[in-house]
Amino acid sequence: MAVEVSMQRIGDLAKPKALALGFFEDRRSVYWVDRLPPTPGPQGTTVVVLTPRQEQLVHAKKVHSLWKRDRPTPVWHVRKSAQDWEASERLQFLAQFRPVNKDYKYERSVYTIVGQNAKKAESTNRLEELANPKAYKNNTEKEGWNWNECIWPSGVSEVAKKGNASERLEYLAVAKLPNQSFQGERSVRWPILEPAKKASATIRVQQLARPKSRTTINDDYDPYKVTASAKHARPTPRVSELSMPIPRKIRQKKV
Repeated sequence: MAVEVSMQRIGDLAKPKALALGFFEDRRSVYWVDRLPPTPGPQGTTVVVLTPRQEQLVHAKKVHSLWKRDRPTPVWHVRKSAQDWEASERLQFLAQFRPVNKDYKYERSVYTIVGQNAKKAESTNRLEELANPKAYKNNTEKEGWNWNECIWPSGVSEVAKKGNASERLEYLAVAKLPNQSFQGERSVRWPILEPAKKASATIRVQQLARPKSRTTINDDYDPYKVTASAKHARPTPRVSELSMPIPRKIRQKKV
């Protein structure tokens, strides 16, 4: 029995799938078979029939009635009356070029013009003294491979080299000692004292450390509600004076 049911199931699956209602099979050719193709006309060519709208669109766009084409030549004919016309005083005034400002200075030439007085000028003794190159005395070059270094003779005399410092000078040469109350930087690790470890908080500290109680919070509180006493309140004369706008900024409305 089980074999017969299995063979029947295989037979059902082997059947091709049935086509749905309203199914149209694809065309088997590129040519339309539901209607005849267009045939040539009497003259042997295909005749195309246009709609009235298509015939209207194929026409060239008409030129506007007020359109004027460009002049055929740049030479513009001037009438005889215009040639003999005399300009008015106002027109002559406007035809003049704009004058340059009296304080305007033109660009200076690259070549500087030296005046005759400057060419014949004589320098003073001080100017000639400053024009001389600086003289370096008693300079001796250091012997060795590094020629860029130099040995400069010491300007300290032999008597100064053998001199002895006084007591005041030795006292001033001593380094300055730090203040007696000076405290250096504290260590990162700060040791905690034993009394601090065994200390107990007071009642006041315990009260301050307790979190704020939320039992007194009113959920229906409206911060924007105006009380009856505030509605009947009257400002003082000073507040009324300060609330008035500045007189110079008051503008009358136009009627």
